[in-house]
Amino acid sequence: MKRRDEVSVGILITVAVVVLLVGVLWLARGGLTSGYPLYTRFAWGQNLKQGQPVLLAGVNIGYVDDVELRPDGFLNVTLSIDKQYHVPRTSKATVRAVGFFGDVAVALTPRLGGSLAEVFASGDTVPAGPPEPGVAEIMAHADSTSVALNKITHAMQVEVVDAGGLRDLRSAIASTATLAAEMHAVLQAQSDNLTATLASYRRVADAVDTGVVDSTLSGLRETSRHMSLAAARLDTGATQLNDILARLRAGQGTAGQLLTDTLLYRNLRNTAASLDSLLTDIKKNPGRYISVHIF
Repeated sequence: MKRRDEVSVGILITVAVVVLLVGVLWLARGGLTSGYPLYTRFAWGQNLKQGQPVLLAGVNIGYVDDVELRPDGFLNVTLSIDKQYHVPRTSKATVRAVGFFGDVAVALTPRLGGSLAEVFASGDTVPAGPPEPGVAEIMAHADSTSVALNKITHAMQVEVVDAGGLRDLRSAIASTATLAAEMHAVLQAQSDNLTATLASYRRVADAVDTGVVDSTLSGLRETSRHMSLAAARLDTGATQLNDILARLRAGQGTAGQLLTDTLLYRNLRNTAASLDSLLTDIKKNPGRYISVHIF
């Protein structure tokens, strides 16, 4: 009797556990809520299973109802969406990791800036977006990055530390500091020389009498004015002389006729010759021309 009771209790506990598991799975798949189907398609290797959540902008709106493994390398996935939610037509379906233990979910992500008014109807197919990197891919990238860092660290150890690169770097820094100090000294010397030059220039400028300079400039201006007047007078005299010479060449006036009339020139020569002959005869025979009577 006691053994029979133990068997009955065991059977009852087993049934209760089975009912509990079925109830949990049923609730995970939507429970009493009804939904409408949407379809999408992914490549193999997405770790999809029935009952996994469907997310819209991070909100759970349904679950994966069925996953069909196709021989062409794709998975036909049926999504069950709660009726209270509507998926915009600009959405893309991707498989997203939701934990560190290989759990995934189907994420429906609308396009940024796209319209949210148009939505998928029951039975429509949501296009698949680019797959997101999984934990394995991230770990693989981390491993490759770690290997690359190890190589870089080893190369720096060999080239910088072992080959004396740090010593050379310290020497270069010290040389740079020395050069900077020398350049500072040179610049300071140049600054002092420039200051002295400016001071000398100020002393020379202060020593110049501005009154003398103004008087000299006034005298130069007056001299320039007189020279301009003299030049104008010379131009006038030259113009008048040119006019006289032109008139002489044209034979105008007495002087012009004397220069141009050859007959007048011959008459004057003849007259001068006759006058000279008369004076000679007067000298020889003065009584012929001068008569003096004394009473």
